[in-house]
Amino acid sequence: MWVWDARLASDSPSRSHLLQFCRKHQVDTLYLSAYDLRSPMDDRYRQFNRLAHQQGISVHALAGDPRWGKPQYHHIPLDWVQEVLRFNSTSSGPERFDGIHTDVEVYLLTKTWKEQPQILLGGYLDLNAKIAQQILGRSVAFGVDIPFWFDDDTSYRILWNGAVKAPTQHVLDTVDTVTVMAYRNFAEGDDGTLHLVSLEMDYADRIGKPVVIGQETQQNLYPDYVTFGGTSCSVLYREMGKIRNTVGGRASFGGFALHHYESYRKLCGE
Repeated sequence: MWVWDARLASDSPSRSHLLQFCRKHQVDTLYLSAYDLRSPMDDRYRQFNRLAHQQGISVHALAGDPRWGKPQYHHIPLDWVQEVLRFNSTSSGPERFDGIHTDVEVYLLTKTWKEQPQILLGGYLDLNAKIAQQILGRSVAFGVDIPFWFDDDTSYRILWNGAVKAPTQHVLDTVDTVTVMAYRNFAEGDDGTLHLVSLEMDYADRIGKPVVIGQETQQNLYPDYVTFGGTSCSVLYREMGKIRNTVGGRASFGGFALHHYESYRKLCGE
């Protein structure tokens, strides 16, 4: 589950509500916004991580910006990764982040994406490779968010690292896990979540990597079928159950990620 508001981990009542929600809804992994690890936030993250780990919840440091995919901005995420590694090295085991999770959606740079998608994709793939190299040998997982359509359009196939592949495949080759933003409020059919993640899971099965299936819960999004916002928790769980029943036994199934805590909580009336 994504948690974009870092204050929810630092304020004691909010922290308690968040962890209680995780227990109730069987959330076992958090992507927790962690842009600023300086004092006093460092100690607040340590306290939160310790409490989460006591409840069997993994915590991955979350950050991202579409511009980070451009080579001239790579130093910013690389510096951030270094800060996460420094944080972990100065923290006890239960206080450390379990992973690094980036949300770098380069296609949101709409003008450049329209004119030069291959250049943006190349820079994005290079960034992932740099981060993977940076954390090599460190006890921290590296995960990223990707859109479901990275492997749908053959025009996005790109020569990178000596091979022509879909961006999704290059990403899976590089990182530990991907979370596919397969945002639909129905599991089945030609445009349902199961169809949207099929190619990603097929490739991940072959190379032994997990795919986490992202689902959206924010309200007032267009078109409305991209989100469970405005429906109910029971509808969400019904569709997630269909997905789990169909692909839950596959090696590549890495579970679900819900976007995001505050809207998910509203969806469930809490």
